[in-house]
Amino acid sequence: MPESTPTSNSLHQRRLDVTLRGIAVFNNFFAQRASNAELWDADGKRYIDFAGGIAVLNTGHRHPRIMEAVGTQMQRFTHTCYNVTPYEDYSTASLTWHPVYVRI
Repeated sequence: MPESTPTSNSLHQRRLDVTLRGIAVFNNFFAQRASNAELWDADGKRYIDFAGGIAVLNTGHRHPRIMEAVGTQMQRFTHTCYNVTPYEDYSTASLTWHPVYVRI
């Protein structure tokens, strides 16, 4: 018997069952997909994402240039924990893309 698609209510209940109470969550709906400034929940309802994750407010969800850069990086490696095994892009790319970057 195929598993049914979870709803926002069932996901909310699952979160209550398994997440520590000290972890605050503002909304009771769960993002299933996103594009630009919008996201859709498990019930198919569309929202304007005013809160966004890190960097999403600057670029929107799934910005084509970001998706391309992520795809390129994924072909190399996903994550090494920079403080254990550093890599060049971490220390250079984050500065050079910024429009007000000034070399000190």
